[in-house]
Amino acid sequence: MGIASSQSGDLSLIQLDGEIDIAIAAELRASLLEALKSGREISVSLDAVTALDLTAFQLLWSAQREATQNGLKFTLTRELSEPIQSSLKSIGLDGLLVG
Repeated sequence: MGIASSQSGDLSLIQLDGEIDIAIAAELRASLLEALKSGREISVSLDAVTALDLTAFQLLWSAQREATQNGLKFTLTRELSEPIQSSLKSIGLDGLLVG
């Protein structure tokens, strides 16, 4: 379980793994803020995520809004479990999914 961040060229990549919940919300927030400050395109990989809690959804939604306001592209990966895809759809983040 965890968060790995990297930057390469024009991309900030945040890779999430396992359960993303309140226990690691501060780490996720810090990673998202760092990516936003970089001015690069932001891609969040949810491929290895088994669960996202409300806090994680809120942080992703907020980061997406901030990126859009600053003219930055923000995407989420598409290799997700059905429950996570449904949750993203219910809060309007499914349009950010890429293959």
